[in-house]
Amino acid sequence: MEDKDNPRSKQYDSSWDDDSDGDSALEDYDDEAFERKMEQWGERNWQKWLKQYVTFPFTAVREEDMDANPFSEEDDDNKPFAVGSKTTVLEFGYDEFHEAMLAHVKQGKDDGWVPLADLEVTPKSDPNYWAVREYVVWFANR
Repeated sequence: MEDKDNPRSKQYDSSWDDDSDGDSALEDYDDEAFERKMEQWGERNWQKWLKQYVTFPFTAVREEDMDANPFSEEDDDNKPFAVGSKTTVLEFGYDEFHEAMLAHVKQGKDDGWVPLADLEVTPKSDPNYWAVREYVVWFANR
């Protein structure tokens, strides 16, 4: 029997995600499901859980840049791993100071570390999509 809480399951219940299809008016969205997920996530050991459900390497796009300085005049578009960049995620690490998961990413000849919360797995059909999406949504709402 498939597990609706297993992000790799074909029966995975994504009703907690109000933007799972890029549409914030999603008919399937369930406030109670989101609250239940937030409770689960608050108790979750993310390092251990992600290790169980994610396989490497995989492709992701940087959707956010939590480290960006909003007052900077620099052109960030030409920097490696800028917002909109497609990267290959090689492994995860953990930043104890910020209590956040990091992704070791590669883009062309460049490699480095970015916050996992800045990434979205592509394509959505990738088996890693929902596991990373759970972390990203939890991190944004913690």
